[in-house]
Amino acid sequence: MKTCPYCGSGVETVDTYLYCAFCDLHLCVKDVQENGKRKNLLPESQPSYEDLKCTTPELMKKTTIELLFLLKFARAERSSIYGRRTVFIKAMKTGENDFTEGERYTYGEYEYWTRKCFVLENLIRERIGYIPQKLTEPYLQNLVERINESTKKRMIIQQSTLV
Repeated sequence: MKTCPYCGSGVETVDTYLYCAFCDLHLCVKDVQENGKRKNLLPESQPSYEDLKCTTPELMKKTTIELLFLLKFARAERSSIYGRRTVFIKAMKTGENDFTEGERYTYGEYEYWTRKCFVLENLIRERIGYIPQKLTEPYLQNLVERINESTKKRMIIQQSTLV
């Protein structure tokens, strides 16, 4: 039986769309579930560094878990650039002027990655209410496990067998 992904009620076809009477909601075909199952919120695959090139509107369409992985990648990239930038700055402080162009370039890169982190942090904050301080692999894996567990609990109400 086709069911609503939010309340588990059966859905009906009205004209060309599916409708949940309990939620008073028109549903997309891709969102409709079977027999009270909950929607799987995990993406098909883990995001990659390539996904960091997405524009803000594209990032807004990604799942929260994808944004968390991307924030981890962006923070690592920013940290790496910062390390390279400090090398140029130290060299320039010793009187070496050959590194000015390198310092300018790394500043531009650092600014880019810092702004990308700001975007990701704010998108995550809008969804979960705070900005995660540190995104470790165990934290993210635990989150994935909890998302998987919550998908297993079906939305079914047992019928009473009163005589």
